[in-house]
Amino acid sequence: MPTDKKSERKDFKIRAKSNLKRHYWLFVAMCVFAASIGSEFVTSDYVVSLRSKAINNTVETAETVAESSTTNLTDSSAFIDEVTGKVNEQEFENEEVNSVFARSKGTLNAVIDYVSSGTIISNISSVVLNIVGSESVADTIMIAVSSVLTVVFWFFVSNLYSAVIRRLALEGRIYAKIPFARFLYFIRIRKWFKTALTMALYTVCVYASLITVIGFPVIYYGLFMMPFIVAENPDISAVDALKLSWKMMKGKKMDLFKLDLTLVGWYILGVVTFGVVNIFFANPYRICVYSEFYTQRRQEAIKNGIEGSSLLCDRYLFAKADLSRLKNAYPEIISVFSSPEYKLRDLHGAKKFFAEHFGVVLWNTPDEKEYEENQARRLRILYYKAEAEGMSYPTRLGPVPDSGKRRSLVSIHYMRHYSLLSLVSMFFIYSIFGWTWEVIYYYILQGHYINRGVLHGPWLPIYGAGGLLILIFLFPLRKNPVKHFVGTVVLCGALEYFASVILEYLFDKKWWDYSGFFLNINGRICAEGLFVFGVAGLAFIYVLSPLIDDKIRKINPSILLPVSVVLITLFAGDLLYSHNHPNTGDGITDNFAGGEINSSYTESTAEG
Repeated sequence: MPTDKKSERKDFKIRAKSNLKRHYWLFVAMCVFAASIGSEFVTSDYVVSLRSKAINNTVETAETVAESSTTNLTDSSAFIDEVTGKVNEQEFENEEVNSVFARSKGTLNAVIDYVSSGTIISNISSVVLNIVGSESVADTIMIAVSSVLTVVFWFFVSNLYSAVIRRLALEGRIYAKIPFARFLYFIRIRKWFKTALTMALYTVCVYASLITVIGFPVIYYGLFMMPFIVAENPDISAVDALKLSWKMMKGKKMDLFKLDLTLVGWYILGVVTFGVVNIFFANPYRICVYSEFYTQRRQEAIKNGIEGSSLLCDRYLFAKADLSRLKNAYPEIISVFSSPEYKLRDLHGAKKFFAEHFGVVLWNTPDEKEYEENQARRLRILYYKAEAEGMSYPTRLGPVPDSGKRRSLVSIHYMRHYSLLSLVSMFFIYSIFGWTWEVIYYYILQGHYINRGVLHGPWLPIYGAGGLLILIFLFPLRKNPVKHFVGTVVLCGALEYFASVILEYLFDKKWWDYSGFFLNINGRICAEGLFVFGVAGLAFIYVLSPLIDDKIRKINPSILLPVSVVLITLFAGDLLYSHNHPNTGDGITDNFAGGEINSSYTESTAEG
């Protein structure tokens, strides 16, 4: 028997490593996120805490300066300069390295420091104090609100997330693909609250057992199956899950304890490597091993007919459905993807080339409308394609089927071709929007109107040009949001970098400077700005542009055409005039006072 148990544990680990290998980066990411929200693996991931320690050191430095400073603290700018100087002296000693990896400026830096240092809490406290007028009442309110928010987050997110990662690990055992949407599985089947309630009972029982030293291991191992049970059957009641776990672990607690002992080496190695091994292997590996243990106990429970084992009813979480069963469950997926994709019939030659490769047509036709609707139908069911092929878990065959009733971006018909008039109109819409956004942004910062940009008119062409470039040149990537995000970052990064070089060459001025921003290249582009471009690009392609195009199509061409001609004429005139007389001045080519905010910080970002 001991030999059989040892062999069983070895099989668990072999299958666990195979599972981890198939879904390595997904499992690593899910465990890192678990540590970041305080769900699991918190104490072992030392690397995750390094950032907070660095911030604490910075805060302590600031406090030291504050205590020793002889400066009148009412002079806030002098005090800030002194604190900033001390921090920069300690954190940014190597200028050559930090010219690229610096993190002394930017919204990302501000948000990280603002949240991590506790400044946001103190500011909220100040606002509450000003409202109620009593420090004791303000403190009471802050404590009560913080407590409620903490409990809500624990109940609905961090504590429940343990069931989420076990669901992913169980699916990974059988299926080659795990859709990212599976992180929201309990929401999609509308069992988020019920799952959270079961997980809350599990955690409360385990922590309550800490009162007695002897009782803790018994209860801990006795209820160990609860997160797996609710991951398999989210519709189970909390009490039934507790009882079933206890019965499944009867006589098996020592087996799990011995399995834990064989994993002790990974805990030690994780400590020695300051959590690196935990992050990149040990944490997801342990989850996969425990998934194998649960699978074995589940089979034994069903075979032995223990009370409540009928609730372990998700058969396709542990074995693939046959193709005939899948065909019956996903008839529309099979039929749609077995038929050829719709192509525009009325296009030939250059028109066909530009439509297929750049998504551009001269004008919209009924044929184009049919193409859009066909693409929308295909994209609506694309989510289920892997399920219909047996590559991922078939949600329609689960104990709590996915209703499929959800709002989807594909209903906006983002797989479309844009006419030339629509492209011209959107260029000016986004250029004017960008100008308006930056004028308002800098008005808030400076308290007065600043006409942003090189040009004199109410437009920032970097917004319009960037939008059209994304719309046209990234058309082949539009069906894949991840690839589209990467493409947007690369394209906009290149556009911003070379726009900076060209403007500096033409006017002998540096129109924006990201020096001091994290991951910047020669101060011309930075990671923070490119990330914003990537996110904005997704919104631009999948939401804003289709909606705006729908409105533009409703405008009579006899009205839209002359308006476009007038705008193009005014814009061309502005370009010619601004070439010799560019718009310059405070907030455009000059830094703000104190050097903290650069002239084109959000210039999402200057003009090309």
